[in-house]
Amino acid sequence: MRPATVLMLALLLCAAPAMAQQSPNGAPHSDSHKTVKIMAGIGALAVGTAIAAKSSQSTTVSTTVGTSETSSFSSSQLIVGLAIAGGGGILIWDALRQHEPPRPSAVWGVGLSKNGGGQLFWRRIW
Repeated sequence: MRPATVLMLALLLCAAPAMAQQSPNGAPHSDSHKTVKIMAGIGALAVGTAIAAKSSQSTTVSTTVGTSETSSFSSSQLIVGLAIAGGGGILIWDALRQHEPPRPSAVWGVGLSKNGGGQLFWRRIW
């Protein structure tokens, strides 16, 4: 009983979706997956650009003596904004590039039979 429980737990932790067929163009990612990445990338790019643009601020104070202008600059806000915008750019790039499987590649898995036996297999693709 204990080995079967350990085996089932290992299968649940290492489970991957079965990919019997790929799309005709060979890309494993669906169009909706790419659309979500593009939308999230555009949003992150816009938010990061807005944060970086607001990293510098100037204030004008008018008094009876004259006007005074004070400016402040936040380098940490600029860095955070550029990092978020860069992450958005990477998301957009990853969604638009062609995902080819690396060759050669290897896949391992576990096979189970009805009588309780199991085996590990290793498949290489050249």
